[in-house]
Amino acid sequence: LAPMIAAQSSDTQAAIMGASPDLNIDPNTPKIIILGYKFCLTSISSMCAEGATYPIDFTKTRLQLQGEAGFTGTKFSFFGMMQNVAKTEGVSGLYSGFTPALARHIPYTGFRAIGYEYIRAFFCGKDVVNAPFYAKALAGMTAGAIGQAIAVPCDLIKVRMQADGRLVAMGKLEKPRYTGLMDAFAKIKAEEGIVGFYKGATPAIQRAALVNLGELTTYDSAKTYIVENMGIGRDDLRCHLLSAFCSGFVASLCSTPADVAKSRIMSQKPAADGSVMYKGTFHCWVKTVNEEGFFALYKGFFPGWFRLAPWQLVFWVTYERLRIVAGLGSFK
Repeated sequence: LAPMIAAQSSDTQAAIMGASPDLNIDPNTPKIIILGYKFCLTSISSMCAEGATYPIDFTKTRLQLQGEAGFTGTKFSFFGMMQNVAKTEGVSGLYSGFTPALARHIPYTGFRAIGYEYIRAFFCGKDVVNAPFYAKALAGMTAGAIGQAIAVPCDLIKVRMQADGRLVAMGKLEKPRYTGLMDAFAKIKAEEGIVGFYKGATPAIQRAALVNLGELTTYDSAKTYIVENMGIGRDDLRCHLLSAFCSGFVASLCSTPADVAKSRIMSQKPAADGSVMYKGTFHCWVKTVNEEGFFALYKGFFPGWFRLAPWQLVFWVTYERLRIVAGLGSFK
């Protein structure tokens, strides 16, 4: 027994350091069990990444909301906004909406990361490693869109909870609309019906498709390039770090305009007559450009990259290490 434990410990240490592990899943293991392993690993990894970077995401959302029609008050820079929130709402204010953010990532990241492997096979055929970029892009966008479609209700609640502190400070709300995730579910269902959970679904799904064009497709393609051209192994930690850095930048570049629209549409509160400021993604873009200029579509780009880059690093490095230690092998 002792030699077996020592051998397993040695394999685990090798996996953590980036060497190819000897651990393997029994080939007779049912596919549903393997899917369950992967789902648990993506959930753990996404929770680690979300916890490490959530205050950045919160600040990015607040930056995207300032400047829209009806906005009054001081316009803050990234660090100025973070400092102002901590001062006026407390440090815990930077974690408003954190619970629905975690709840969102369980189905969202669980589906997109796992689904991508299978959807990619549909678009790319058997040789997924050498498949053209456009095929991987279609797979990444499809996986992201479906994952987000499942997770829209939690995303809506997260954005509203992030925005409420600002609306209270502006005098548009007496107090935050929701005390927590379950309270939000109950109130939205009672006041707006099931359809209320899907307000802003279109820009949210568009953003997710574009994010995953950057995240999954770029990570996959960058990893293949690094392995083939830089002499770094597929299981090497350096390969995972470099691939994650590339994916974070491309994801931010592709998704920020859709992210701005999503934040504004989801957070808007209907007027007394039921009218809303933004009727859809395109209307939001046109109105934003006309009133604030083209670069308003990229509000929060640097905080978004500042957030997505470490998010990708934490998620992919954690997920890759856990896969290797669990015997599933690195992401391919």
